[in-house]
Amino acid sequence: MFTTEKLKTFSWVNVGNPDHADFEKLQTEYKIDEDTISDILDPDEQPRLEIEDDYKVIIVRFPIINRETDTLWHTEPLSIIFMPNRVITVCRKRCDLLDKLKKDEKTSREEFILNILYYIAESYLRFLKELNKRVLESKKALQERIRKKELMDLLEVENSYTLYMAGIKGNVAVLDKLEKVRGFVKTDEARELAEDARIELSQATEVVASYSKMLKSIKETFESVINMDSNTYINRLTMWNIVLMAPTVIVGYYGMNMRLPFAQYDQAAITIFALIMALLVGYAMFVSLRRRVV
Repeated sequence: MFTTEKLKTFSWVNVGNPDHADFEKLQTEYKIDEDTISDILDPDEQPRLEIEDDYKVIIVRFPIINRETDTLWHTEPLSIIFMPNRVITVCRKRCDLLDKLKKDEKTSREEFILNILYYIAESYLRFLKELNKRVLESKKALQERIRKKELMDLLEVENSYTLYMAGIKGNVAVLDKLEKVRGFVKTDEARELAEDARIELSQATEVVASYSKMLKSIKETFESVINMDSNTYINRLTMWNIVLMAPTVIVGYYGMNMRLPFAQYDQAAITIFALIMALLVGYAMFVSLRRRVV
């Protein structure tokens, strides 16, 4: 996708999911440096502001769902190239939040970029709500039965929280630097937009922190439950090993070549075996009834 929109005060060039020809066009037609293009190609590029001779490069990160797996929640870099009379946005994948920009939000280059930061902050809050729903669903499923799938889902959400926190803090740092650039926030509308974006990013930071604490508490609770269940099963196995040791010892003695009580009776072995089984069954019933009463 390589689209150009001519506005009143500037032109917006939006490049999504670019190929080699798109990058060649950025180099030849828009005079974008090769190092800048290399940074744009890097999926791990962190938010930053870099000032070149002819343009400024603003890199922020926004939340996205991996369309290939439809499960992994992560962040992608969005590069904004700020040039005289032109703004170029480049993203390795399609950035749907750019479609939300309204006509009246494209009055100037500065306000246009601040609106992008605002929508990114808003999208973090929206994605965090969806992730919290997944956490609650996994929690409900784990309360019924502890399974590996739900535990792995919680681990995936925890990784997403870590990526979100890094992306949000990086975007806040970029906004701080933009406000210090001379002439960038020069109108009342721009200052209001910058404040709104800062408030949304601050809320997103608090939400990530609170959700992370809640997820940590849930994980610790279920880890304790798993450990308690493991100890219970180990105690039961130990008890039955001790109980089953008695018939093993008795049968072993009667298999030896020595004089033993009741050895002269043909039905002695069957009788002893029946008595032992009766004792075991009675003990099992006693334990079961006592557990029901408790």
